[in-house]
Amino acid sequence: MDIELENLEFEIKRKYSFKYKPEFSESFKTDIKESQIIPLTIAVFEKLEWPIVFTNKNSVEAKRKGSWNKLTEKLTITKEATGKINVHSKTIEGNFIDFGKNSKRTGLFIALFKKLESEYKESGKLVELETEYEKQNSWADYVIPTELPQPKKTAKPNLILSIVGGLVIAILFGLLIAFLTHNFIYFIGLYELGIGIGIGYLFSQVLKTANFLELRTTQFMIVGIMLVMFITNHFTQYQFIIAENNIFDLGFFEFMKIRFEHGLTIKELNTGWIGLTLSWIFQMVFPYFIAIGTVAINTAKYTIDKIPGEVLEYAIYLFEMGKFESEVRAELAQKGWNKKSDQDDVFNAIAEISGFQQLRRE
Repeated sequence: MDIELENLEFEIKRKYSFKYKPEFSESFKTDIKESQIIPLTIAVFEKLEWPIVFTNKNSVEAKRKGSWNKLTEKLTITKEATGKINVHSKTIEGNFIDFGKNSKRTGLFIALFKKLESEYKESGKLVELETEYEKQNSWADYVIPTELPQPKKTAKPNLILSIVGGLVIAILFGLLIAFLTHNFIYFIGLYELGIGIGIGYLFSQVLKTANFLELRTTQFMIVGIMLVMFITNHFTQYQFIIAENNIFDLGFFEFMKIRFEHGLTIKELNTGWIGLTLSWIFQMVFPYFIAIGTVAINTAKYTIDKIPGEVLEYAIYLFEMGKFESEVRAELAQKGWNKKSDQDDVFNAIAEISGFQQLRRE
């Protein structure tokens, strides 16, 4: 932040907020044209270097970067028909008290808005901002394509390949974890994070190859992967131990019973069977959620990437023009996208784009 902005912020009186995620709101009035409020708001955020995460004709949302580029507050600017502008700042992480930071943000925004409003009125830049904004957010210059890139040929969704690929990944990770656990120190949390990311990435590649993107079934398959990995891990550790100690008469289930009865010892504290059970649950549940998130992100990107940009742009244009889904399907069919499955892929890609945009706003 430059000296000018720091001086503006220094003059703002702090108003403290107490809440799990503290927030603060205040409003002010402006006499500029309603159509100039959003363009000027965007200019203010650009001046502050606060990344904009959402905008429409009535509001703008941005996030403030703190130290290490960490996003610390979210600001929402909403214009009302009366010329009143509401400025709302909310702490992204739960801190219970904001020490007046949110009021500082809203006050700084208002002060800079009024400053730029006065300067840009005199220089004529306010009209330039309005014109540029209307140009960027209008489809007036969009040229409707006479033809579109044709759908790519994709294989039919292959559930069997997905299951087989998942089993191979589960067994490989089970063997790897057993080797690392037996020969090195087990770092709880770190291993699980690596497992979740690794399985999520590899399994998403399998799903892309199999063209299988059904999320509900994928979740069940990842549950199966975690169970197979857990069993493979412990069975492999069992094999290591009986081979090293020449106790081949000890069965696997008897081995697991002994481990269960011995419990989990952390340093000198024996947490018993309860601690061991909880650690086993954690070893499966935590990687599961990491893997689900990784698979969801990778498959969403794949869903978007497999649709040509021109087709996505055209479909979005049709929706922006108020077309219903059936009408969009008809328009796509006229340009070569006549299969329902191909049209569904376009709609799914648009839904994923919307999902990513929503995720940025959270």
